[in-house]
Amino acid sequence: MTPHERKSYDNGIWLCQSCSKLIDSDVDRYTVDKLKKWKEISEEMAILDMEESGESGNNKDRDILKFFLQCFDRPAFRDPIYQEGCMEDFDEAIADTILALNTGILRTREGHIIKESSGKSALSNNEWKEKLDVIGDMLSALRKRLKIAKNTGAYSMYGKGNVMYYFYDRELEAWFDSTRCEILKVLSDVCEDAGFEGLRFPKHKEY
Repeated sequence: MTPHERKSYDNGIWLCQSCSKLIDSDVDRYTVDKLKKWKEISEEMAILDMEESGESGNNKDRDILKFFLQCFDRPAFRDPIYQEGCMEDFDEAIADTILALNTGILRTREGHIIKESSGKSALSNNEWKEKLDVIGDMLSALRKRLKIAKNTGAYSMYGKGNVMYYFYDRELEAWFDSTRCEILKVLSDVCEDAGFEGLRFPKHKEY
């Protein structure tokens, strides 16, 4: 064997100091064929560990996404804005959803924790994580524009019992609905990429 062949990757086997001394001292017991077989087995086991780790990460990601689906499956993402019964409740629902995305904590309107998972930062799939970051930004934008709409008197309430809202700025009203529709579309695209059905913002008749 040439010096170059001796130093080559194919001839290498990584051992601790004690094992390497033991093998070098007993060449009859630790033959070249045996060492090569051990190396082959070790490499195959390492590949299996990597594959199992990747599959475990994918399963964890799917569990997190299913949790997020539960967080978004609520009236705040099902009803058009003019049908909201209380804008304060709507704002709180959006805030709770942002909290669930970031921390993995889903709570009731009274603040009681009803389910826990992991936040979006725990996702191992970077593409999914980036899309959920976008969703988080869109949710924050909803709250900001809702606050501006309230402060500028952009809507009024009417009806008894089931209060409904009339938006003087119809483009702003459409923005609230289209933004929530886009949020659910992005979330659903991620879920469908993970292999299960997502959510869609329902189509309602014009009024």
